[in-house]
Amino acid sequence: MTSKHQKTAINMAKFIQSQTLLLLEKLNELESDNEADLCEKLHEDAETLYRRLLIAFPDSNGE
Repeated sequence: MTSKHQKTAINMAKFIQSQTLLLLEKLNELESDNEADLCEKLHEDAETLYRRLLIAFPDSNGE
């Protein structure tokens, strides 16, 4: 059984993933290449973290 804390961690990781994607889009619109590169790495790390949490806490579906 997945605890409330585990579900919260998964939800937070998913939120960070979505927010970094939005930020990346804005930085691309601003043609802020260096910052967009950093944000892209951050987004990739957030995706990796989210997937790893889903594996670590398999009883949760991220909701």
